[in-house]
Amino acid sequence: MTFARVLGFVLLCLFVPIAVAQQATAPAEEEAQAAAPATTFQGADWLSWKKMTGDWGGVRPALADSGITFDIDVTQVLQGNAHGGASTRNGLRYSGSADLTLTLDLGAMGLIPGGRITLAGEPKWGDGINPKVGSLIPVNLDAFKPGAGEGCTFTLSEYFYEQVLFDGKLILLAGKLDGSRAFETNAFANNEKTQFMNTALRNNPMIPSFLPYTVLGVGAIVNPTDWLSILTAVTDSEGRNKTTGFETAFHGAVNTTVIHEWDFKIKPFDMPGTQRVGFAWSSMDTNKLYPVSPFRETGPLLMKYAPAMLEFLQPYLPYDQNPDNVMLYYNFDQYLYTEAEDPTQGVGIFGRFGWARENANPVNYFYSFGVGGKGIIPDRDNDTFGVGYYFIDLSNDLPPAFHSEQGVELFYNVEITPWLHLTPDFQIIMNPGGTDAHDVSLVYGLRLQMNL
Repeated sequence: MTFARVLGFVLLCLFVPIAVAQQATAPAEEEAQAAAPATTFQGADWLSWKKMTGDWGGVRPALADSGITFDIDVTQVLQGNAHGGASTRNGLRYSGSADLTLTLDLGAMGLIPGGRITLAGEPKWGDGINPKVGSLIPVNLDAFKPGAGEGCTFTLSEYFYEQVLFDGKLILLAGKLDGSRAFETNAFANNEKTQFMNTALRNNPMIPSFLPYTVLGVGAIVNPTDWLSILTAVTDSEGRNKTTGFETAFHGAVNTTVIHEWDFKIKPFDMPGTQRVGFAWSSMDTNKLYPVSPFRETGPLLMKYAPAMLEFLQPYLPYDQNPDNVMLYYNFDQYLYTEAEDPTQGVGIFGRFGWARENANPVNYFYSFGVGGKGIIPDRDNDTFGVGYYFIDLSNDLPPAFHSEQGVELFYNVEITPWLHLTPDFQIIMNPGGTDAHDVSLVYGLRLQMNL
């Protein structure tokens, strides 16, 4: 908590003078502003700026118009375990992370039309409340990755080249990729900064067993029509967030993952929606994965917070020497109501489903569903909300004590300014850890997200 107060004080000391200085525009400067770059990150007053630090005296929009953008997002989370779970002792935890993204538009720079280079780094501090809850699925994904359990870390999570061809009909990508940015997205349950915190309500938590959080690979997005997108990627199966990826990639077919998805845009009763179906296949032998990590780098383990259970569980874990591991998944979002003047404002429903071979995976199937929306309160057009439920069914090859986990989450994301959002959040986790060993966990939290 001391760190959060200090950070808030420093930010106020730094940026309030900047705001005052930038609002006090002399008449002589107005002509210069009229000739400023087309891109802008600030409005008439500080509270209406798109970015907390504004235009940097004109440097930021000039760079953007030249093809260079640098985004800084800071997310801070205060979460507590009020009841049940693994422990409520010292059950209030603070954690945070930053997203540093540098994008080079090679077309705007006059180099390669349609080319773009993206580099993304993630500093992280604090380990959050996940160990106190003891659930299979993290109640706070932001605190869990990257480098969970390692305190303050910095990860270069993405560096890739993107080439747009044929007016966007074909997009090619190569480099270190975060699969969750492209695959299995959802209008109401995907953004960890302004929507749900729980991993199960952000993406399908079964996919990371095939496609780790950040991996080296190549991909393609094909957009043959306005209503269809086809996504494909071939990646390393052993990617780690703190390595380059070259130490395990391209070492033969035994470490390869293929993921493929079809996205169909539909408009029943003239309401926008998307249906997604996909599959993932991995050639990696499962004995390289288990019992190391059932959910790889995006989910706690049956053993991660209870190492003493490892020896007991090892004979029961689902080993399968057949390297052909496969899963199928389905995902949809559908608006039920939208504002006539702004189709992004409205209310809709969402759902996910996943299935994988239970003799090669600790999870047999998973599903989630819920309601989400934006701008449902008058004069609060950019507030978002969501209520979701998830259920995860464990493999029958595990000991009978391990059967399933389920949870509910509800949040309301308040836009204080375009660059500052505050999200109260509440979760109920039933059978945390997939057993009956712990009582129902009640998790409360606040998330503060700033776009600098």
